[in-house]
Amino acid sequence: MNTMKSTICILSILAFMSCKSDRDNQVNNITTDSISVENFEPSKENSENDNSLPKYKTIKEMFEASYDFSEEIGTLKFISLDESKLHVQVSKPIFEGDLKNIIEEQVKRDIVYVAFQAFTQTKIDSLTITSVPNSNDNPKKYYDNYRKTVEVSREKALLILKKYLDTNKFSILYQNQNGIWVPSKQFNVLKFEKLNEVFNDIINK
Repeated sequence: MNTMKSTICILSILAFMSCKSDRDNQVNNITTDSISVENFEPSKENSENDNSLPKYKTIKEMFEASYDFSEEIGTLKFISLDESKLHVQVSKPIFEGDLKNIIEEQVKRDIVYVAFQAFTQTKIDSLTITSVPNSNDNPKKYYDNYRKTVEVSREKALLILKKYLDTNKFSILYQNQNGIWVPSKQFNVLKFEKLNEVFNDIINK
C-alpha cells in the first residue's frame, strides 16, 4: 500500500512539473514574440528598396500628383519644359504683417523642397527654380522683391545629401505613412534645421 501511495505521489509530482514546464514555455514564447515585434526592423534590402516610391517621367507629372503647387491658382508656372533647360516657378502665399526673414526663409525652403523632390521622384539632371511669394488675398499678385532664381544640378544635390545626411540615396527623403508618401525627418533637416546652409551650398559654385 505504501509503495502504491509513493508511486501515485511521484506520478502526481511529475504531472505537476510537466504542466508547469509547458506553462513556462508558453510564457517564454509570448515574451519572445513580443520582443521580436517591438524590435522589428526591416531588412537592409527592404529598407533600401525604394521601388514603391512614386517616380514620374516629367516634373509636370510630379507636380500634378503632389498638389503642392497649382497652375490654376497661380502658385505654379512652367517657364520651360524643354529637358535641356527645365525651369519652373513656385509661389507660397504671404500675409500682411509677415516678417521679412520669415518670407525669405519660405522662398529658400520652396527652392530646396522642389529641387530635392524633383531629383527624388524624377530622373532629371538639372532644374532651374524660381521662387516668388504671392498674396494670400490675390494669388495673381507676386512680390518680386523676394524673388530668387537658382539652377540646381543632381550632382550638387548629391553632394549636399552626403554632407548633411551622409547618404547618396534621395529615397530617404520620403517615408510611407498609411500608403501616402510624405517628407521624412531627413528631408526636414534640409528644409528647416540646415535650410540656410543647404541653400548657400546650392547657390555657391
